[in-house]
Amino acid sequence: MTILIAEDDEYSVILLKEFLKGDNVNIYNVSNGKDAVEFCRNRAVDLVLMDIQLPVMTGIEAVKQIKKLRPKLTVIAETACGTKTEVDKISESGFDAYILKPFKQEDLLKLISR
Repeated sequence: MTILIAEDDEYSVILLKEFLKGDNVNIYNVSNGKDAVEFCRNRAVDLVLMDIQLPVMTGIEAVKQIKKLRPKLTVIAETACGTKTEVDKISESGFDAYILKPFKQEDLLKLISR
């Protein structure tokens, strides 16, 4: 499985890599939405974990572009804001699911396995 983490917070990247490491798992990281789009355009990816608040291009804009390129690619939003407005934006943007920060490893793995 190839996973792309689109996250600009170094601590979050380290934590996600620790949560997801395993045999036959390749994990890559980009720190902005534009790079996430380019990565998905040029590389085979099975799953994207994307922060909503990214520099250069937001996660909201990036997922819209990624879904145009690869409509069936699973993209999960990570957000620290669980307001109804934020959740509605996430749902309307094309994300397949979302998870609220901070989250536990088991919650993330359950979400991915769905």
